[in-house]
Parts: sequence; structure tokens; C-alpha cells
Amino acid sequence: MNIDIKRVAIVGGSSAGLLSAVTLKHFFPQLQVLLIYSRKHAAIGVGESTTAWFPQFLHEHLNIPQEEFYKSIWPVWKLGIKFEWGVPNIAHFNYTFDRQFRYDSQSLSKTPGFYCMHDMRQASRYSILMDRQHSPLLHDGQGNIKILADGFGYHIDVYEFIKYLAMKASSLGVDIQEMEVIDAKLDEQGNVQYLCCEDDLKIEADLFIDCSGFKSQLLRGVLKEEFISFSHRLFCDSAIVGNWKRQSPIFPFTTATTMNSGWRWRIDLRERVSFGYVYSSSFCTQDEAIQEYLSLTPEATDDLRKISFKSGRYRRFWVNNVVAIGNASGFVEPLESTGQHMIVETIWRVVLALQDSNLRPTPKLINATNQYVADLWDEICDFLTLHFKFNRKLDTPFWKYCQEKTDLGSVQNLVELYQDSGVCRAIAHLIPKSSIFEIDGYLTILCGQQVPVKHLKPLTERESSEWLQYRQTLHKNLEGSLNPQEAFHLLEKIW
Repeated sequence: MNIDIKRVAIVGGSSAGLLSAVTLKHFFPQLQVLLIYSRKHAAIGVGESTTAWFPQFLHEHLNIPQEEFYKSIWPVWKLGIKFEWGVPNIAHFNYTFDRQFRYDSQSLSKTPGFYCMHDMRQASRYSILMDRQHSPLLHDGQGNIKILADGFGYHIDVYEFIKYLAMKASSLGVDIQEMEVIDAKLDEQGNVQYLCCEDDLKIEADLFIDCSGFKSQLLRGVLKEEFISFSHRLFCDSAIVGNWKRQSPIFPFTTATTMNSGWRWRIDLRERVSFGYVYSSSFCTQDEAIQEYLSLTPEATDDLRKISFKSGRYRRFWVNNVVAIGNASGFVEPLESTGQHMIVETIWRVVLALQDSNLRPTPKLINATNQYVADLWDEICDFLTLHFKFNRKLDTPFWKYCQEKTDLGSVQNLVELYQDSGVCRAIAHLIPKSSIFEIDGYLTILCGQQVPVKHLKPLTERESSEWLQYRQTLHKNLEGSLNPQEAFHLLEKIW
């Protein structure tokens, strides 16, 4: 690029576009930021489940106060994912965000991971709270509250989130205009010179942010960037999505349930529940998917619709003066809730590059940033293959195919080491340095699905006693925990 960035034009008014606008304006208030959106291209609008990095980014990097955010959209705490997954004789295992394999284990003769290979139930505070269906908010009965700071994600209503972000963007000085982008004009160097909009309007800028969703209007449509598909490794490509007006307690976690030809999510919002059946169209028709979805979720028929997607990423998300954020840059099937994570992670990497270059990013810096983000997408794909390769919950054609055909890619060596030596410290050296999931994520999926380990002996009587006492201590530390409804009512009184 080698030009001073003073003007930024963002195409798309979904959470990707608005988060990009808020982030850029927060860190570079001197920039002129214009966001263009069209009502013809609405957000997908399913309940969004996030990783623990997402709240951290909002509250610590963007300095959005928790009180303000909660009162605006009331997100539901997400302590992790309840996987109804793995082996038939175990109902579920909990993938928690509180690093259950790295807990203080002074009372144990071995690391917590050793015991989790045998019994992973309630192995951490969050796992216990998930089984209780309780929030991370503790109350001592005397008006004092404490929110566990182990790191939790959010369940957010996308439409409410977009409203909030639009308000926040406007307050920061972002210019938001409704218009249709038809095309873009390139200069001799391949940079976008201006956007061609309806009524013959031309929008000029120094940096263009493509947040046009799966359409990828600038990155794919104008710049013709190569798309790298993950479909040969991740076989789901469709989803049936619906909602249900709440008639049951709020679950402070995402639920992933094994289905005949894929899996179903449950994402609890405060007033409703979002359900979605993610499946492979090679193994069932849309009608069959709807029938199976309704057989388990007969009440979740509000806004019932189908979404088609391709798992993969573009070779580069940043090409010349165009940056693609969100689904415009890549999408990996939503089993690990990485959509919003990758939005904030990608725009954060752009911010760092702009800071380091004083708003004059060089081709080498752009290339390095592209490689960093590409590695994140590829790790997500690798990590997800573990879920499909080793899930033996149902013996259907789809799951048999996954067990036989799933390519583990770069995690093959990690799996072989685990199968040979179980939970061992050497596994840490096989995980990417910038891993989204870290060692706890990998060990949770391997232990939770009971991937076989050679020569694994049963726990001795002493080891079983240690593990029981350890978990009893965790229970004692959670006295005064509240379910989400109770926690919301208490916070409303305080705030």
C-alpha cells in the first residue's frame, strides 16, 4: 500500500462491519470512517455463541463497560460447550473455558489431565456450574457478589447486538449510510480506487473493509482472491435454523448434540432459544433434516429456514487496500463458535499492523498479517476434525464416513502421541504457538471422546480418592452460585 490511511470505507452493516467500525474508530479516532449498508443484505440472524476472547476484546480492548453492555443486550454467560458426543455410554462431556487441565493440582499426585482420561466429570469449577445450570456469579447472601474471572463467552442476540454497535459507532463519529454497492473501480496497481454505488455515487477511500458476508463482494467479487475449501475435511454444508420462545431455565452454555447426519446446537438467549441442525447434504435431504430437527425440537419452529455454507478461507484476507472481515474472509462450520472470534481477532490484527506502521502498512507487514490469520483458520479446521473423527455416539452412515475419511491434517502427530502416552507435557509442543484452543481444548476433546490410550491402567484406590476429594473441594468453592435468571435479577437491582 505505502500510502497514508486517512479514510476508511466499510461495506456491510452486520456485526462484522460494525465491530470493524467501532474498533478502528476507537484506536484511530483521527480516521474518517464511513460504513455503507443495504437492507437487501441482512445478517444471518441466528443466536450467536462466542469464545472467551470475545468478551475480553469488548471490555478490555474496546473499553466497553460490562454494565453498559449488559443493560443494553443482556448477554447470557457461556461457560463452555456441553457436548452430547463421544461414546454411547456417557451422556455428555463439558468443554469448559476455565482451563480445567491447568488447575492448581497441589492436592493431586499427578496432573488433572491424568485423572480426566478416566473420568472427566466435573473436573473444574465451570464444569460443575454447567451441570448445575448455574452462572459464574456467586452471592454470599449478604448482598456481596463475585463473578468468577476464569474467562467466559457470551450468547448474544445478533439483532440486539447490531443495534448496540450501531449506536456505539455513531457515538464515536462513524458515518453510517444506507446505499447499495454495485461494483468497484481498480487502479493500475490493483487497489480499489472507489466504490460504484447506486445513483452513480462514487465512494473513495484509502482502505476498504469488505464485510459483505458470504458474497465477499470486494475480496472475491472484485479482486478474485482464491478460495481454499475445507470441504474435503469438514463435510457439513447446510443448517436448518429455528427459534423457540423460552419456557425453560436458561442454560449458561452452548449444547452440541449428535444427530444422524451432523449435529444440533442449542444457544440460550434471555428471552428465547436458538436451535440449528448443521448437516451434510450428501447424507440427507433438506426435508429429512427438517423432519429430524422437528422430531427433537418440535417447539422450535419460529423463523425456520435453511442456510447453506462452504467451509474454507480465502488465501489472503488482506489484498492491497482491501481487508475482508467475517464471512467475507472465511467461514468454518460453527461447532466451536469461532465466527465472532475470528471477526474480532482479524480486525485486531489489522489494528496492530496499522499501529506498528503508523497507518502506512507495507507489503511485507500485510503478508505477515495474512499468514497469521490464515494459520488461525487452518487451526480451526484441524481442531474440528478431531470432533468428527472420534465421535462414536451414533452408528449412522454419516458418522461412519467421518470416522473413516476425516483427514486430521497437522494434528495427526498430536493424536498419535496422545494414543501412545496419554496426557503428557510433550503434547504442548505440538500445538500452534498462537492457538485459539490451547492445550486444554485439545485435551478436552481427546479425553471427552475417550480416544483410546495404549496401556492405560485403571485408577488405583488412592488415585480415585484423590480425584474425588479434589472435586469435592471445587464444589465447596462454589457455594452461593446462582442460575442465570437469579443472576440477572440481582444485577438489575444493583445496576
